[in-house]
Amino acid sequence: MSQKPFEIDPTKPRDAKSVNIIGEGMMRVTFTDPLEDVHTAVMVISGCAWVDTTDGVVLIDTLINKVPAGMVLEKISGKIKYIIYTHGHMDHIGGASVFMRDNPEVIASKYLPDRLEKYQMTAAHRSLINQMQFNLPPIRRPVDYVHPTKTFLGDMTFTLGDKTFELHTARAETDDAVWVYIPELKAAFIGDLMIGVFPNIGNPWKPTRFTLDWAKALEEVRALDPEYVFCNGAGVTYKGKQALDALDANIEVIRDMHDQVVKYINEGMHITEMIHKVKVPDHLKKSPYLREIYSRPEFFVFNTYRWYHGYFDHNPAHLLPRPEKEVMKEIFGLIGDDNKLIKRSKELLENNQPQLALQVLDVLIQADPDNIEGRKLRIELLKTIGDGDKCLMSKNTWFYFIKKDKKHIRSIKAKKT
Repeated sequence: MSQKPFEIDPTKPRDAKSVNIIGEGMMRVTFTDPLEDVHTAVMVISGCAWVDTTDGVVLIDTLINKVPAGMVLEKISGKIKYIIYTHGHMDHIGGASVFMRDNPEVIASKYLPDRLEKYQMTAAHRSLINQMQFNLPPIRRPVDYVHPTKTFLGDMTFTLGDKTFELHTARAETDDAVWVYIPELKAAFIGDLMIGVFPNIGNPWKPTRFTLDWAKALEEVRALDPEYVFCNGAGVTYKGKQALDALDANIEVIRDMHDQVVKYINEGMHITEMIHKVKVPDHLKKSPYLREIYSRPEFFVFNTYRWYHGYFDHNPAHLLPRPEKEVMKEIFGLIGDDNKLIKRSKELLENNQPQLALQVLDVLIQADPDNIEGRKLRIELLKTIGDGDKCLMSKNTWFYFIKKDKKHIRSIKAKKT
């Protein structure tokens, strides 16, 4: 059997209504009916599903904002009785307000309201990290959150018409994860417990994620032997053997890499060595379910390390460190020549070591932020690194700082004229 997932590619709509909301292809919506009574709306960065019953509709997630949510509402023919949040990230709850005309019960983990409170407290920070991670413009207006009307921890079951909805909380990508199983359909809706590519266990901008509990949640799904698995917010659908193979691959890679991190922590290995030492098992490196398109193994290692290990890396210089800029200025003062740093960084780049070159050049950038030659070289280094990077999160970060450096250079030149 083919190992390609049973899915609709949202960048290539097939006989489906689609719309480009922001950016070419980024917010296009594709509708599909993967099995009787189950419908999905698929986007590049979001997805949702709704299930028809003989007594109304259950909506699982709500897309990223009101515009694509409105398109979904046009497709739903019955009365929405329940909305289930698989977790509180915006690509899952952002469109909820559109679906409230029928006053549905909104069900979520007990911990989801705490997440919304945190988002409101850190709105400016979240706008910044979204610019880096997703290459998006700043968010300039408050988000219209819809709080759950019912929360729970553990297990919860309800019946609507001819279908049973078994809900389970988990700690995985977030502490407020919920996955759903419908026994009549043998279908599991697991939010972002899987995303169709390498698991999003590490994210440089987000709090620690729950590596071992994540594997355990997937094992609970696997034990049900589902015929269908809807993941990535229902943006990806796996059927039959593919569903089980995808679960098995994700479970194995999480457990194997988790155990590697724990082993190296116990051996006292430094985190900057560990991110290069921990590897995806050889037989999984070419798995179609673990492509390193969104996250990457190094992020996984940082995340799992943070869960088990405090910030202190056993170097006494790092226990109560001075601000980084102060340290870099002292080091630069000892070197005393920006040309030496630029020359060495260029040599490292020529020797195919752009990351090391970037860190050497950082001494100059931190000590002399207005050094135009240093900024230009950093742009070259970031472009070199970015051109070889297939991971969305890191690639967008390199691009973000290229734009920032170009803007900084323009401002320096403007001051001089």
